[in-house]
Amino acid sequence: MKISKITLVARPIDLNYPTNRAIAALVIVVVVGATVLQLVTGKGWTQSGLWGIGAGMAVFFAWALCRELDPDHDLSAFVAAGLALVGLFFWDLPNLGALLWVLLVVRIVNRTAGLPATALDSLAVLGLGGWLSVQGNWGYGVITATALFLDSQLVPRNRRQILFAGLGVVITVVAAAMNGAIWGEGDVSPLAGLIGLGISVVFVPVVVGAGRVESVGDETGEVLRPVRVQMGQGLALLAGVEVAFWGGELGLVSMLPLWAAALGGAIYWLFVAIRE
Repeated sequence: MKISKITLVARPIDLNYPTNRAIAALVIVVVVGATVLQLVTGKGWTQSGLWGIGAGMAVFFAWALCRELDPDHDLSAFVAAGLALVGLFFWDLPNLGALLWVLLVVRIVNRTAGLPATALDSLAVLGLGGWLSVQGNWGYGVITATALFLDSQLVPRNRRQILFAGLGVVITVVAAAMNGAIWGEGDVSPLAGLIGLGISVVFVPVVVGAGRVESVGDETGEVLRPVRVQMGQGLALLAGVEVAFWGGELGLVSMLPLWAAALGGAIYWLFVAIRE
């Protein structure tokens, strides 16, 4: 059974493509290398192995997010993966659950699969967004509901998403009530939010360029809708800024692969602009 019959946001990695084989090989190298480095520093096998897997996933998420944010350029995703790898030498592992959530949110909006999200996809992003919201930052719920609402309104419309968006609002209210305060338990930091906003501004040329997107949907072969790609880009950056503002330095670092993806896209855009 094709995975697309179950979900349209979990895009499979087709190893027939050289770039996909390259990222798979890079992730394996990172997992092994990071595990060995942890062992050398005196960590146990289990702890080292888990850290190595986390490092490999961080690099993969940087690549995957950049493929969503800059779908026309395969190579920018490898710039992002490289930046994420360098970042791991200076900061701890990012929040993999939050990164998966961002990836799902963007894919629901930009429809890189070419077809609308399934009900299972919507439930998955609602569940993950809700779980993250009750941890203390109900902004996850706001952005989840926004993504589902946009999918219900942007052409071609997925009208049933309005129901899931409403459920997202309910989850957000419940999460806010559970936290007991408007700011929850976050370590609010305008400085961290401004840093995230600064990185987002650097990415603006890529957002503008997406108005002429040429990539096609996996399942349909039809050119992606520029407005959907741009809305997905905007939501991803909004999520990063919100988490940084809410969680301070830890929040900023928790989204390291997302920032690597934004910088990777911006750096590659600059390279192409200079070359032309």
